[in-house]
Amino acid sequence: MSKITKKDWRVSVLACGVAACFATTAVADEGEDGHGDEEHYDIGAYNDNGKVTIGGWDHDTESLEVANLRLFEAHFGEDPDFPNAIDEPGVGGAAADMGFDLGSTLRMNMLSGARVWNGSGFVATSTLMSVDYGPGSMNSNGGGFLDFSVTEDYDLHPIFSIDSAAASGSYLLEFTMAMDGLQTSDSFWIVFNFGMDDEDFEATVEWAESNIVPVPGVLAIFTVAGASLAGRRRRNG
Repeated sequence: MSKITKKDWRVSVLACGVAACFATTAVADEGEDGHGDEEHYDIGAYNDNGKVTIGGWDHDTESLEVANLRLFEAHFGEDPDFPNAIDEPGVGGAAADMGFDLGSTLRMNMLSGARVWNGSGFVATSTLMSVDYGPGSMNSNGGGFLDFSVTEDYDLHPIFSIDSAAASGSYLLEFTMAMDGLQTSDSFWIVFNFGMDDEDFEATVEWAESNIVPVPGVLAIFTVAGASLAGRRRRNG
């Protein structure tokens, strides 16, 4: 998968064919640890012609690796001391690159209701899942929101948690991202592995990519080329 850097994003989107664009925006390669690369991306919201749009931000490279990424992964239990909590994916970016004003606020909205894999799809579950950041909290029972302040270079990590009594499996939460003065983003999703075999879990992620995440239309693909962050550079480089 070719990463989309700040410098060549506009060129790569205009040059790629529709099929290649679909592959870039909807599906990521498998990582070295066997997990899909989505788990390594922070949630990178950006201003795309007046609409908040979600992509995959890599804080290590300080670049938006994937445009229009709508599905992320997380794995509970990576820290054995906190088996039912994880602080990935984070919310990351740089104000200048994302087309946001310094000091503006990103609002992450959780839609109520968690879903769990039942062997053939994701269905509603009463299992409680929560997301906390600072004094703010939201959960799958009632939804809610968390606010994140946009700075020159931000790398913010809310804590996702699941009821410790939950059955092992693959769980799904749905979110949107909003900012005053901009159109709210389309839904994006995080799939959580809670004690499930990695290979079986990846199969649920692939199912979600094919059956839950809408395939972007041709117009949406080429709208990216006009995003306000295209051609912009943070600071001097």
